[in-house]
Amino acid sequence: MRVVEIGTSRIAVLPVVRGLVSEAEAVSRAFVQMAPDAVAVSISREELDALRVRDDLDLYDPSDLEIVYQAILERFGEVRIPPPAFVSALEVAERAGTTIIPLDMNDELYTETYCDKVSTLDMVRESFFSRRATSKRYDLSSAQAFAVSWDRMVNRSGFRDLEQAREAHMAGVLRKLGGRYGNILAVIECERCEGIVKLLQSNAFSLDRPRSDGLVP
Repeated sequence: MRVVEIGTSRIAVLPVVRGLVSEAEAVSRAFVQMAPDAVAVSISREELDALRVRDDLDLYDPSDLEIVYQAILERFGEVRIPPPAFVSALEVAERAGTTIIPLDMNDELYTETYCDKVSTLDMVRESFFSRRATSKRYDLSSAQAFAVSWDRMVNRSGFRDLEQAREAHMAGVLRKLGGRYGNILAVIECERCEGIVKLLQSNAFSLDRPRSDGLVP
């Protein structure tokens, strides 16, 4: 975990690999170790609501890239949808009566940002990449190393800008949460952790930079 102190608040950032079943236990251990006042997760409000229901999982149709990602990730253990790390975060928080807060953009803001950042050429490039994804070389030294190297391959140009916008938004929400909770456990996909931590540590980072969508209670 990476710990960032903002004023009197302590934010522990736990990097997790989306989909990997073993990450659920890592979240549970971190929660017991920290006994946080709040848990923050790098998913949207709509995704958090879906985790509470989980009725339509059989209807989920993964993209070609998601299928390749899962196939490679299975080298490191069982993979499941929805991401076990976020399911675990929700379950341990609700059992303890701890507030759980989504950090990511809501669907409306994400769509708006996607349209602003991602061009038609970016989408064409992604389509070409998906056809060659299995032939690329990734860092397979660990599950996290693979996830980060995959992210670097997939998210280029406009998609990279989109992910940076997500990082800025989530860092902004975390900073605001730091004014309300003293001890926060932030469960974040490992690909976005470095960018978010750098933003949290930056004195130049403005609270007004990411747009608010009502996620902070």
